[in-house]
Formats: sequence, structure tokens, C-alpha cells
Amino acid sequence: MLCSNCKKCQATHLVHREGEREMALCDECFEKLGEAAVCFGDEPDFFVSFLQPEGENRGETRCPVCGCTLEDYARTGLLGCAACYQAFRAELEPAIRRIHGKTVHEGKHPLASERMFRLLDEQKSMRRELERALREKRMKDAEGINRALRRLNKVIYGAGPGGANG
Repeated sequence: MLCSNCKKCQATHLVHREGEREMALCDECFEKLGEAAVCFGDEPDFFVSFLQPEGENRGETRCPVCGCTLEDYARTGLLGCAACYQAFRAELEPAIRRIHGKTVHEGKHPLASERMFRLLDEQKSMRRELERALREKRMKDAEGINRALRRLNKVIYGAGPGGANG
């Protein structure tokens, strides 16, 4: 039996999905796909649907570090190395945006503390702006930013040990 993924080599592994038919993989594809085969089943071009339209030359671009092509990614869903993200950036960004809704990782925040995280982010931004104003010797701007930063600190930390004037 031929491999369900590459359709070239002899299949040596059977991957079962709950309630669905099994998928036969050769050693190489099984090593590349691993657990992804269980999730995506026997759709060898599953990842192609997230990339550019079929008519474009997907396989021509190569990663300068590992030699992986966009065609390899489309077939397996795996990139060869970290440099692939830069090499295939133009093709990957729209797909990542469609899947995740954004291309910048923001991390996780506990739902109950979301307001506090926003305030702390604002505080960090204001500190950077204050430092920039001081470096550029814009004292009037620095003074205003410093006042706003103190008000924000009172909201974040309360009045503190020094009282309301501290």
C-alpha cells in the first residue's frame, strides 16, 4: 500500500482517528507528520488551503538555511527551521492572520486581571515616553508625563505607604 501523504513510498505505519478511517504513512511522512496526521487525517494538502491560490509557484522559494520549499510546507504542514518563517513570510502571514486573527503574539492574561494588565502596559509605555522626553531634554513634556504617571501609579498601587500625598 502506498503512503496516503506522499503517494510515493511504501506505507509502514497506520494512523487511526476516532470514528474515521485509518491513514497509511511511510516512515518519512510519519516522522514529519507525527501527531498532526491524527488531527488532519488523509488530507495531504490540508495546509495548501491556507496558503496562496493554487495557480502560483509555491515550490520555487527555498529557505536559505535548511532548503525547505513552500511545497514541502504545503504537503506536510511543517517548516524546516526558524529561518523558514522569514523566507516564507509573505506566504505565511495571510494564512496566520486567517487562522489566528493576528500576527503578533500578545500572550495570555487572566480574565479577572485584564484591566490591571492594561494599566501596567500603559504605565510601561508612559515610562518609556518619560525617558525619551528626558533624553531629548523636553522638560515641559517630561513634567506632564511624570504627573500623569504619578496619577496612574496611584490607581495601580493605591495611595501607598506615604498616604495620598506620597
